[in-house]
Amino acid sequence: MKTYLRFLILSLMLGLSSCIDELRDYTQATGERYLSVEASLSDLKGPHRVYLSFSSPNININTESTPITGATVFFEDDLGKQERLSELSGGVYESSSTFQGVVGRSYTLNITLQNGKKYKSTPEQITASPAIDSVYTQFKIDTDYPTNDARRYAFQVFADFKDSSDPQQYYEWKWTHYERTLYCASCERGYDYIQNKCSIENNFPLGQTVPELINYKCSETCFDIEYSTLINILSDNLLNGQTIRGVKVASVPYTDKSLYYLKIEQRAIPTKLYQYLRTIKNVSQSSGTLFDVPAETQFSPNITSVDFPEEKILGVFEVFGAKQKIVYIDRSIGSDGYTAIPKVYQGRTIPPPPGALSGPLTPCVEGKYRTKKEPEAWRE
Repeated sequence: MKTYLRFLILSLMLGLSSCIDELRDYTQATGERYLSVEASLSDLKGPHRVYLSFSSPNININTESTPITGATVFFEDDLGKQERLSELSGGVYESSSTFQGVVGRSYTLNITLQNGKKYKSTPEQITASPAIDSVYTQFKIDTDYPTNDARRYAFQVFADFKDSSDPQQYYEWKWTHYERTLYCASCERGYDYIQNKCSIENNFPLGQTVPELINYKCSETCFDIEYSTLINILSDNLLNGQTIRGVKVASVPYTDKSLYYLKIEQRAIPTKLYQYLRTIKNVSQSSGTLFDVPAETQFSPNITSVDFPEEKILGVFEVFGAKQKIVYIDRSIGSDGYTAIPKVYQGRTIPPPPGALSGPLTPCVEGKYRTKKEPEAWRE
């Protein structure tokens, strides 16, 4: 969701024009920022997360949002039962690991900022998702890219499932990939061990006098997390109750022949969410020209300000039933005769001093894209 939220912000500020100039830097006349909410709740066991931020009033290619800290966030069901989320890190709020939604129940998201402003979603009901029957792959070569381009080779991942007999069902697919972290920090000015982040001062490692990217290995077990970014949705209007085959759910890069961990999530989503995602998909994933893009930015379809209902909000509260399937993609199958294209890491590592086993190490900092926790069903 973060990817298309950023696109929404850009499209809102720029609009459409009869000529196109390179985007350099742009500041809104009003300096207005928008509350951005990335929130989801399903019938799977938690933890479930909510990400809160303010969009930047300055628009450029590297636009970043500002995390919102100190907010009060909780889910509430149609029986009045509440689940309060705790702040894991800046702008990241998390439920307990045992909390899960219940199929048939409706839930609202409630947010109170430190300044007292309150936001609330409309009630959204959880619908059960059918299970994923099977997952299979096909090795694909894209000849549009040269042999040394990582985009040339990929394992396309497909799924089959039996559609619900209920009419007007809508589905969404997401995936998550975990792999062991090679470097826990990459810094140009050294690592700040007090703040547990790259230094902003000229704290150069021994022997370094000018900024240079230095990679620091991890001092503890650590996993990088990668999420799907494309919107992948389907309506069963023409397929109601049938077995649906060959839904493409992921594309796995051919970086080596090792097993590739993939957690696939199949979601049964409500009509309102499907329509919202379809509009965002048309905006951010359209293969047409700029002038095919709708001029009006799609603000949140189900989150509003309690006291100022006219306030515009980015994001959506996603409520859905889900089924997961963890698979290991064997990248040695089907790729015989083709050379894998490994990841390229910029910068260098600091060699260990005499008598030491390794150079300087840095901790694994828990966050959205990194964790110390071993993934479910993990194997080396």
